[in-house]
Amino acid sequence: MSRSQLAIRDALRASSSSLGKAGPSRSIVPLPKRIPSQAHSICPIHQHHRYSTATSSTGSSSSNTSTSGIIQKPQPHQHPAFESLSQELSSSQPCFGARGDEVELLTSPQMFYARLIEMIKRAKRRVLISSLYIGAEEGELVESIRQALTNNPQLRTVFILDYHRSTRLSRNSSSSSLPPSTAHLLLPLVEAFPDRCEVWLYRSPKLRGLMEKIVPERYDEGWGTWHGKWYGVDDEVLISGANLASSYFTNRQDRYIHFKSNPSLLSYLSSLTRLFTQYSYLLHHSPPAHISPTYTVPLPNPTSSPSSSNASRASLIWPSASIHPRRFSTHALATLTAFQNSWKSSNANRSRRVDIDTWFWPVIQSGVLGLKEEERNLVKVWNAIQKSYESDEEGSKVRVDLTSGYFGLYKEYKRLVLDSPASTGVIAASPKANGFYGSKGFSRLIPEGYTLLESRFHREAVRRGRAWDEEKGEGVKLREWEKKGWTYHSKGIWLSPTSSSTNSNPFLTFIGSSNLSTRSLTLDTELSLIMMTSSPTLRKSLGQEVKTINKDSKYVGEETWNSEERKVSWLAWVLVALGVEGML
Repeated sequence: MSRSQLAIRDALRASSSSLGKAGPSRSIVPLPKRIPSQAHSICPIHQHHRYSTATSSTGSSSSNTSTSGIIQKPQPHQHPAFESLSQELSSSQPCFGARGDEVELLTSPQMFYARLIEMIKRAKRRVLISSLYIGAEEGELVESIRQALTNNPQLRTVFILDYHRSTRLSRNSSSSSLPPSTAHLLLPLVEAFPDRCEVWLYRSPKLRGLMEKIVPERYDEGWGTWHGKWYGVDDEVLISGANLASSYFTNRQDRYIHFKSNPSLLSYLSSLTRLFTQYSYLLHHSPPAHISPTYTVPLPNPTSSPSSSNASRASLIWPSASIHPRRFSTHALATLTAFQNSWKSSNANRSRRVDIDTWFWPVIQSGVLGLKEEERNLVKVWNAIQKSYESDEEGSKVRVDLTSGYFGLYKEYKRLVLDSPASTGVIAASPKANGFYGSKGFSRLIPEGYTLLESRFHREAVRRGRAWDEEKGEGVKLREWEKKGWTYHSKGIWLSPTSSSTNSNPFLTFIGSSNLSTRSLTLDTELSLIMMTSSPTLRKSLGQEVKTINKDSKYVGEETWNSEERKVSWLAWVLVALGVEGML
C-alpha cells in the first residue's frame, strides 16, 4: 500500500464521527509545532537598520545588537512613517529577509517559463506548485517534473490547485488529443509516483447547499477559487500572479519575482500548503476498496467518448473524517491564525544574517474563511503614505503606482486611493487586453463591465478633486495597458520617493496573486508579499518594472468613456447592478 493510501486509511479510521459532527481535526497533514514566543519578534530593519556582526554562542536573538561591529544600513525611505510601518508589519505578520542580489524580477512570460523549467530540471529534494490550474496543453512542463522524479529518488512533488478549474472538462475533450482537464494531465504522475507525487484540489466552501446544485458548472468558480501562485524547487521560490498555461508563458503579461535561495521562505510555503491540504481533495488514480464512498468524488470524465481505464477509476478523496468538506471555514481560520502566529513568533530567528537589505511579509487573504491579512496590512501602507505627507521635510513624500489586470478595485482600496494626498498612477487592462475579450456567453460582457467600473472610479476622482493635473503632477492618473496580441494580468503596488535629490526608484512593492479587486478580497484565496528594500539593484529593477508597464499604457478619461467603441450595453449595466462586480 502506498504512502498516500496509508495516510488516507489512518486518517479515516482515526475518526468514527460523521462528516457533520463538530470536533477536533483528524487530518493527514500535521500542523507545525508552535514556536515559543520571542520577546522581540521583529526584523533588523526595524532596529534603525543596525546589524550585529556576531551572535552569542547561546543563540540569542539578533534583535539585540552588540556594542561593537555595528553596521549602518541605508534606509528604504528616510521618513519615520515607513520605519513604523515595518514595525507594524512585523508585529502582525511573518517576516523574511534576503539580500537584494538574491532577488530577481523577471520581465516577460518567456523568462518566467524558462526559469520555471530550469528550476525543475535541477530539483533534488522538493518541487512545490501552487496555482489556479495547469493548462492541459502543458505536456513539456509535466514531463520535466516526471524526469526530475525519475532521476532523483529522494525528490517529492506537491501540487495544490483549484478544484473546479482543474476538474472542469474542456469543451472539445472528446475529440482533442489533449487530456480533458488538469487533473487528467497530472493523473499519470500520481500513478507512476504514488509515494512521491501528491495532487491536492482546494474547493472553496462558499458554494454549497442549493446553490451548488443549481449553478451551472462553468460558473462554479464565481463563488471563489484557490488563487495563490507560488512555485518552489529545493530552496528557490517564484512568486507570481501567473498561472501555468500557454498564454501565461507567451503573451500574457504578469509580474514574477524569483528568490534564488531562501529556504526559510520555501519552508513557510511548504508548511502553508500542507495546512491547506486539510481542506482539499487528494487526486488518487485508484482508491483502495476500504475508502468509503462518503469521502470520495469520482473524477469527471468525458461522456461522449470512452475514458481510459485509469481515468475511470480515479477519484478525489477528502482526507479528514472530522472536517466537513463544505463547512470548514471556522476550523481553517483557527488553524491559519495559529500558523501565522507561529511563524511570526520566530521572526527574530530569521534575522541573524548581517547582510540583509530586503524584507518581505507574506499576507494571506481568504474572505470566505474570514482571514483578511491583505486588507488589514495594505491599510497600514496607505496610513504610512498619509503620514509622509504630514511632514514638510524635503524628500518625505512618496508617489504611488497601482495596477490590476481586472480593475474591479475593492471599495476600501478605492477609498484609500481617493482619500490619499499622494500622486497615484493607476493602470488597468484595456478591453482588448482583457483575458475575456471576444469570449462567448456572458463572459463576453466582462470587459464592458470593467469599462463601467473604471469610468465610475474616474468620475469619482473628478468629483473628489483628485483628477490628474498634468502641470502640477498631482492627482490620480488613470491609464490603460494595451499591446497588440497580448493580454494583461499584472497586479501590484509600488511606492517611490518624490524628491529628485534621492533615489527615486520604488522602495516598497506589493506583489502576488491578488488582483486588488472585490473578488480577490472576498471570494478567492490569495497569497501576496509586501516587500521593502534598500538594495539599489533591486530598487532599480522595480523602477524599470514600472517604466515598462507605463510604456504600453495610455491615459484615459471622459473622452474615452464617451467614445462609441466604449459604449456599455444595457446587459452589462444590469449585471453590474445585480452585484456581479464582486465576482469579476
